[in-house]
Amino acid sequence: MKRACGKRTPRGRVGMKPVYSPNDPAFLRYIEIPGDDPPLLWLHGWQCSATGELLPAAVQAPLRGRRSLLIDFRGHGYSDKPPDFAYTREEHARTIVALIDALGLSECGLVGHSMGGGVGVHVATARATIVSLLIMAEGDIDAEGEHLGGQTEEQFVERGFNELLEAQSKEAEAQPDGLRAAHLGITRLVEPRALHREAISMERGSNPSIRSRLRELQMPALVSPGRSERSSGPRSGCARRLPWVSSGCHRRRGLAFRRESSE
Repeated sequence: MKRACGKRTPRGRVGMKPVYSPNDPAFLRYIEIPGDDPPLLWLHGWQCSATGELLPAAVQAPLRGRRSLLIDFRGHGYSDKPPDFAYTREEHARTIVALIDALGLSECGLVGHSMGGGVGVHVATARATIVSLLIMAEGDIDAEGEHLGGQTEEQFVERGFNELLEAQSKEAEAQPDGLRAAHLGITRLVEPRALHREAISMERGSNPSIRSRLRELQMPALVSPGRSERSSGPRSGCARRLPWVSSGCHRRRGLAFRRESSE
């Protein structure tokens, strides 16, 4: 994977940046908030995008001056949506690892919301000497039941995705000033096949499990439990209440952390 050509974003200004993988042709795109290293890499949840969902968290006062990369997984947001990509948590992690390598990061922290938490564990496992902090906000730890009512991929692509959007549209219209109304625009940008394959990936779990991998990690980790991925809707946790920015946090290499149990 190599960095796509383009002008460097002036210091102090937020900018969209692409990274291209010539061996697995597709662009991964992210918003960079310039600041001090080591950076925080923000990994979003199911039906979401980092560029659409996580910006309010990344610009909280305690994080001002910290470099942040808000990365849209393949199939989500501004990133490419190749139909032949597996869209499992493991494959998403592989693209994030490739991005870390392409950018030449010697150290970084990971902030994974919901499904992104599980992806973050895989990334931290693969780059344990680079990832110095892992935060799972409402993290995806254990395998779960059916997300999409047992629909096959073709059934979901042909009608299930539209039915999902219709149901969410009714919720948005009922509360036009609510979170669903804003989140609906993010969900509309997701590739339907990506949603289905991600759902299957979360239902099947990982081997070894996310929980067991998490226990083996040596870097500081914060696990903030939350509602299940199955709720499949906008959640307030990552955007409105990130516990590691509390006054009780410690410091390590410029990154705030607090150790919590994964139990």
